[in-house]
Amino acid sequence: MKKTKIKLLLFGFFFFAVCATATAPLKKNIEMKDVLFSSIAWIESSHNPKAKSKDGSVGIVQIKPVMVKEVNRICQLKGIDRHFTLADRQSKSKSKQMFWIYQEFYNPSVDFDKLSPKQMELMARKWNGGPKGHQKNATKKYWRKVEKRMNFELEYSYLSNLE
Repeated sequence: MKKTKIKLLLFGFFFFAVCATATAPLKKNIEMKDVLFSSIAWIESSHNPKAKSKDGSVGIVQIKPVMVKEVNRICQLKGIDRHFTLADRQSKSKSKQMFWIYQEFYNPSVDFDKLSPKQMELMARKWNGGPKGHQKNATKKYWRKVEKRMNFELEYSYLSNLE
């Protein structure tokens, strides 16, 4: 219990430190959604677009064939003029598009420009465990890995902006 509180405190510190300095002249603007995506890509594949897993997952965010089918279904439902192929999983930009189409569909109440730590947890756990992944105990460990990576990326970004 104590470790969780410490982790949340550290995450909160870096999250708010980055947000508080966003109005200062920085070398680059830090978007939390980019940090989330980058952290998930690191956990899933170390940012390797050619990464393949035994379960059929491919690309930087390890997309399974069923996910491509689901994203295409969402595009059709939403009237989005896109169609993804299995080969698109090896494209960083197309993987990113699929990731955000999925997130926007399954997290309709989330403001992607003002993500809170709780919303990022929800999104990461749904990515790992499906539309109801945030309800599965199995996705808590995944979120801890993503959260740890986000803390690292936020700290690195924050410190590099001070130079």
